[in-house]
Formats: sequence, structure tokens, C-alpha cells
Amino acid sequence: MKIENDKWVKRYIRLAKEVSTWSRDPSRKIGAVAIGNKGQVLAQGFNGFPRNILDDYRLDIREEKYKYVVHAEMNCIYNATYNGISLDGAKMFVWGLPVCSECSKGIIQVGIKRVYWSAAEKIEDKWKKSYKFTKDMLQEANIKIEEVKL
Repeated sequence: MKIENDKWVKRYIRLAKEVSTWSRDPSRKIGAVAIGNKGQVLAQGFNGFPRNILDDYRLDIREEKYKYVVHAEMNCIYNATYNGISLDGAKMFVWGLPVCSECSKGIIQVGIKRVYWSAAEKIEDKWKKSYKFTKDMLQEANIKIEEVKL
């Protein structure tokens, strides 16, 4: 199966969008899905707290939330590792915001080769500078990144 086929790219982005709804974060819902070379789902992640860390009251206090939250992309990588799955050569599909520089480091380190992302709304100016840095870093590491419009 050729994942670059527009139909499949949109399906996986919609899957990442569905995964984003699992986040309990009241302000942002981000989802990520790692897909193997045969089109199989290898791992998923959403923005949230680490396993066994209570988020009930901390999510409403912004400064507190940021101390605990794991980004969807890193959560996806951690979930793959937790289950003994290699992401070398995989593709990652992200819904919600462009990949940040911290997550791009993880993407590079585990061998993901392509990143697709999409957002429900226009990206705020405050994220654009960070995204440019991320894009430059991924390109330097020979990882393709592509925005997908649904």
C-alpha cells in the first residue's frame, strides 16, 4: 500500500484527529499516529499526563499542567517503546498543531522518515517561529514534513 496516496493520508490524519479527542486537556486536543510501511498502525498518542499521574485538578492550572503534559508525538513514541515496537522508517500523522522542536528531536532519534500534520484552525503566529525551526531541523535530518488539508 502506498501511504502517500491522498486517500490514505487523509484517513490517517482523521485517525490522529480521533485520537486527539482522547485528550482531557481543556485547551488543546492533539493526536498522533505512527504508521508502518505496510499501512499498519504501530502506535498512537495524545497530549496528556504520564501513566498513573492524576490530571483531575492540574489540567485547569496552566502552569501546573505544563509541568506534567506529554505531547502527543512523544506519547506516541513512548507507547511504541512501551510495547517493544520500532518506529524506524515509520510515518507519523499529527492532528492539532505543528510538531514542536522538542518532539521533532524524538522523531529524528527513533527513525521516523515522514511527518504529516493538520490542524482544525489557522495556526497562531506564536507557533509559526517554532514550526519553522522544527521544519528546518527535520529537513536537515532528511525527514519530509507535509501539511495536509482536510
